[in-house]
Amino acid sequence: MKRNKAVKGKQLTPKEKEQEYFVAQRLDESIPLQTDEWIKVEQMLMRLTEFAPPNMINEVVSALASYADDQARRGYILGQEDLMKHLMQRVA
Repeated sequence: MKRNKAVKGKQLTPKEKEQEYFVAQRLDESIPLQTDEWIKVEQMLMRLTEFAPPNMINEVVSALASYADDQARRGYILGQEDLMKHLMQRVA
């Protein structure tokens, strides 16, 4: 399962596009998509499908995935910035 881009409609420079691709690729390789937490979410969504229209469930799932991707991307970028600061302090 590929992660969706959380940021839409923003014009990126070629360097930013390359960085966004790298971050998305790194997250795809490193973060497991089948976890106990996600299985619980899937089970709850399956129960909800008995009462809610399928298109509403799809919208909820897409919103959850976009939010999670955005948070993971932000965390990854912050972690990289912290790592760079730490390495710069060690070098200095």
